[in-house]
Amino acid sequence: MVNIKTRRFQLKTLTTKNVTKKYLSWFFSSEAKKYISFAQKQLNINDLMKFVKNKEGIKDILFLGIFTKTGNHIGNIKFEPISPKEKSATMGILIGEKDWRSKGVATEVIMAGSKYLHKNYGIKYIHLSVNKKNTHAMYVYKKMNFKILKKSPLIMRLTLK
Repeated sequence: MVNIKTRRFQLKTLTTKNVTKKYLSWFFSSEAKKYISFAQKQLNINDLMKFVKNKEGIKDILFLGIFTKTGNHIGNIKFEPISPKEKSATMGILIGEKDWRSKGVATEVIMAGSKYLHKNYGIKYIHLSVNKKNTHAMYVYKKMNFKILKKSPLIMRLTLK
């Protein structure tokens, strides 16, 4: 079980114990439906439980819940696949709780997760795919020094030092 502490959050291995109706509700927001492929499906709690269960214990996946210091689950960050051979990992992130959006959560947890991967797996590159219309995400990633690798679909890469 991974437990990464940041200034404001704990990133902990996500398990089926974390699957709640609140977590499921994140996928019904218009923002999620626009930008997250998993949210575009007709989901129920069993689908979400199965999704999380299928990620548990797999060596090349780091699937973490983002929790406040008081234990509130506010989002997730996933690195899949992690490839030590290629020194890269592909990332996805969801800040599910609207009250925590635009508060620097993504920057803080991406950096913490990236440092963990660099230290424990030798990862040098973090890749992600982002919808060009998700201007807020694009702004955050560019501010963090993600560079565009490919324009269609839009793939970005962060080089770790």
